[in-house]
Amino acid sequence: MKQNLTLILMNEAVREGWREWMEKVRRVLPQTDAERPVTWIAAERLARENGRMVRLVELLREHCPVLSCRVKEEAGLLILVAYHRHGSSSDFLLETAEAYFREKDCRGFLFLCRMQASINAYDEYPHLNVLCNRLAGLLFRFRRERASEYRKGIPPMFGKADLQEVEKYLPHLRGCSFREEIALALPKVKNVEELARECAMSVNTLGRRFKEELNTTPHRWLTEQRKAHVTSLLADTDMPLQEIADVCGFATPSYLWDFCKKHLKATPAEIREIARCARTV
Repeated sequence: MKQNLTLILMNEAVREGWREWMEKVRRVLPQTDAERPVTWIAAERLARENGRMVRLVELLREHCPVLSCRVKEEAGLLILVAYHRHGSSSDFLLETAEAYFREKDCRGFLFLCRMQASINAYDEYPHLNVLCNRLAGLLFRFRRERASEYRKGIPPMFGKADLQEVEKYLPHLRGCSFREEIALALPKVKNVEELARECAMSVNTLGRRFKEELNTTPHRWLTEQRKAHVTSLLADTDMPLQEIADVCGFATPSYLWDFCKKHLKATPAEIREIARCARTV
């Protein structure tokens, strides 16, 4: 928890006359284990104090608008807020989800997925359906933008295992399509064999899926993705050629140079110069 947050909350409670309830919260937070929902019962009971909870959320917005699930007391406060059936608490959780997504906090995002699924397992807390839908929407957005982020050299927020875990907590979230599956595997692979292994398929099966769904071959698709990635890094960044070679899976800058000449019909320096001239027009 951010330094002084507990003290700030307690001081406000004393000043406004709700110290007794806040003392209970202070004692409960260290006992609330984010990994063990059975320890959340006390938080559930405290969240029934609507007036106190509304004020607590107001104070959190003022002093700590994005709680961290990595800090035990802050994770406990998120759980407490999630049990509160009120629009202000729902909005706070939605903003937290947006912040985690914006900051690429995979662990925090997965915690929210797990938390809402545990609390609303029997549909007793329908206000959490809004959070569930927002989390699903953000994941669809991730899938939609993944390919363009890869071309820009932006590391992915989620891996395949992360998305598989999320699907346990968001049951209405559809599984990855073939396009999404290969896009998720792309940052980790350099050739067709590695792509097949990452997708848990044989090379022959992978080739058949590419033919059926994309009307191309895995090798041609990988080449096109690499061309787009190389072009984006050369045109939009000042990364040294050695670094671009490493990121794009080339053993040396000379292999990168050969690739550019063969597939892009220009040297890396020429590609950068063309991009520079285009920006000045």
